[in-house]
Formats: sequence, C-alpha cells, structure tokens
Amino acid sequence: MVWPIPIHDPNEHEPICDDAWNDAAAREFVRRTIEESDAAFNPHAWWPLHPEDAYGQERGSHRGMYNGAAGTVWGLHHLAQSTGVSLEHDYVSAIAACEQAYRADPWETGECVPSYFMGTTGIMAARYAVTGDARILPALDEEIRKNVGNKTREVFWGSSGCALAALVIREATGTARFDEALREIQAEYWTSWPSGGEYPWLWLQDMYGKEQRYVGAGHGAFGNLAPFIRARDLLAADMREELHERIVALLETYALHDGDATNWISLVLPPTGNRMQWCHGAPGIIMALASYPSDDPRIEDLLRRGGEAIWQAGPLKKGPTFCHGTAGNGYALLRLFQRTGDRTWLERAQRFAVHAMRQVRAWRLQFGMPSFSLWSGEIGVALFVDGVLRRDPRVLALDTL
Repeated sequence: MVWPIPIHDPNEHEPICDDAWNDAAAREFVRRTIEESDAAFNPHAWWPLHPEDAYGQERGSHRGMYNGAAGTVWGLHHLAQSTGVSLEHDYVSAIAACEQAYRADPWETGECVPSYFMGTTGIMAARYAVTGDARILPALDEEIRKNVGNKTREVFWGSSGCALAALVIREATGTARFDEALREIQAEYWTSWPSGGEYPWLWLQDMYGKEQRYVGAGHGAFGNLAPFIRARDLLAADMREELHERIVALLETYALHDGDATNWISLVLPPTGNRMQWCHGAPGIIMALASYPSDDPRIEDLLRRGGEAIWQAGPLKKGPTFCHGTAGNGYALLRLFQRTGDRTWLERAQRFAVHAMRQVRAWRLQFGMPSFSLWSGEIGVALFVDGVLRRDPRVLALDTL
C-alpha cells in the first residue's frame, strides 16, 4: 500500500543538541535522579503528581506502573541495584501499600482493572520485582488470566499487555507457571488476527469509546506480538513459520518510506498519523521486534531504515520521556546497536541521551518540579541513560525485571 502522508511531522521534532556524551556526567545524572526521587518519597502520598500526568485527575499520585507509584518504585529499585546507590526508604512496604490503595479505591481507572500498564497486573509485577516473593506469583497468574478476552486488544489495557508481566518473569526466572496463561493469550490473538480485508494484519481495538486499528507498539498490532515472539516455544511449528510471514507483511504493508528512511503509519480508519515515538511509529516497532531472531533481509533492512528515520527526524519536542519522548526513541537506536554491532547506533543513542538530559533540565524550569514516573517522567530517562552507559538496551517492564 502507498499511504498519502509524509514519513513524519517536522513540527514534532527539534535539532539535536551539540553537547558531547560524557560517561561521568551521565553517571551523575543517574545518581542524582535516584537520590532526588528517593528524597521526594512520602510514605503516605508517594510522589507529587506532575502536571503532564494529571489528565484532569488531580486527587493525588497515581498508583499504576505506567505513570504511578508502582512504576517509580520499580524503577528506583532497578536503578539502585544497577548503580549501587543506596535507598533510604522502605519500598517493600510502599509497593504493598500501593496495591492495597489501588484495590480499595481505583479512582484513576474508574474500577479495579487487571491492566498491566494502568492496573493490578502491573502493580503486582512491580511487587514481585521489588520483593522477589514467589507467593505473589499464583495471584498474579490469576490476575493475568482475568484479562483474557479484553476487546481493547492492545498492551495498555488488554491481555497482550498482561502477557508482558508473564514474559519478563518467565525470562528472568525460567518459571513455567505462566505458560497456560500465555497459551490462552496466544490463542485469543491468533484467532482474532485478520489476514484479509481492507486493513490486513491489524486487530480491531475497542478503546475509549471508539473502534480503531492501530499499527504501533503502544496501542496497536506490533505491541501484540510479544506473546508470540517471546514464547515461540509454546507455538506449533507451522504457527512459527506463519508468524514470520505475518511479521514481514505487517512491516511492509504499513510502512512510510522516504529515501533511506522508513516510519510506519499510526492508525487507519481513516489512514492517518505519522508519529515517531515508542507508542506509535518506528521506535516502538524496532523495540517490539528486538528479541525476534532473524536473518531475513526484509526485516533487517526495514528495522535499519526505521533507525535512520529516527535519527533524521531528531529528538521529540514533547520532552525527554520514554513513552512519547526522546528517551524512548534513543532506546530504539541502542537496540539497533545490539542487533547489528554497528557503533554508529551506539553513538547516536548517546547523542539522544545527552539531549534527553538537557530536556529534563528544561522541563524542570518549565513546570517548576521534577517528574517522577517511569514511562512519562525522569525515572524512565535515568533508566535509558544507565542503559547507554552499560550498553544494555533492555527496557524495564518490557524486557526485564
């Protein structure tokens, strides 16, 4: 298909800064983020709610993994382990209280939902990551299976998102506890995966009162691939072969090309959107396929072209964050370094990291406060900078505990 839109919107991007990467400065940024986030913790109210995370709901801190206390605790715990920086507060008690508070009054979501990013599954996965308490796992398995059949069919609210909790724990521990849940999710998404029609290979998302077909990693088809790609051992051999061709078809059908660069359309019905961020566009698609082993030149060429599109577009004006900011786009460049071994991608990831750190400083001046959340705040930026330092492109909660 040929889509009647440009590869990206230049108004959403800005020129990358000229500051050079410096290991010591990057380590200091990570250390300072950990210590300031730890110091700002309130055991009764968690962290102040940033204006960018309020969404008109200003009762207090959110509790979920995406932009709430569970994600911040998880991120702080991970960074402290990675860097050796000591934390002053009791986050084991804090994460337990976070789950209890959400279950008692889930005001952010209207009702208690098993969503990974916004509800109980993400909070419970964070609890397990922080405590290592295996007694959490049977209840988490039940919570994941509650969401099978959710018609959103995307990662934020649907069962493909809950599969991520099962996958990161499965990969970290080798447990087979979640295999039946993963098989149920695979069956749900395989049987509902359209192979024909006007927009093939795109699931129908019933979300926020609308039916849509999204393409990318945050709300769309590429985000739904994780249960297949990362639990391929649970698929029959013929399904594994068919999966490969479906992935190629997805990549080729919804691509936007411009010279040596490729992005992907954001959504159809009608065809629109050329975002270039984790939730929609090339960055998320590169990361969604990061663990898919392939010697297929069709896939490798398109992922490389996606990286060129990210680099040519430049950092996002929206800010430094992971979900829809510079850190998320930089993670994709770091993934390409791991995938190809080409240091050009590492150098580009370093440049994006430097720019994201500068954007954090600008955000603090603009809003008069830090942003403490994992996916939409400074914790996610610190994780990205730490990943660049360690040459590790794995994303907390997506790829690792």
